[in-house]
Amino acid sequence: MNEKTNTWKNPLIAIVVLALVGVAGYFYSARDRATDDLLTGVSAIEGNAIDGDLLRTLGKLKKLKLDDSIFGNESWLSLHDFGRTLTPEPKGRTNPFAPLTSVSPLGPKQ
Repeated sequence: MNEKTNTWKNPLIAIVVLALVGVAGYFYSARDRATDDLLTGVSAIEGNAIDGDLLRTLGKLKKLKLDDSIFGNESWLSLHDFGRTLTPEPKGRTNPFAPLTSVSPLGPKQ
């Protein structure tokens, strides 16, 4: 009688363990789906509302007309550019991630 009880207990234990793993996997995947909305910060309904607001704002910007007469104004024309031209700098190594061939404080020559 002892042999018969062992033969049906092993498959029953395997079935219970598989069921527990399946339930845990289901809840784990459901948790990940719930946090996806939290990560994006915007639900689908709010996303549609934001898209609509964006489209309305873009429509208003299309209707906007700028007066370009300011570019012919004496004040605009009297402005001077005080920018500086940049001098070209020497290039570094062709592949900065390549191993160094020799140790030098200035780096290897390539």
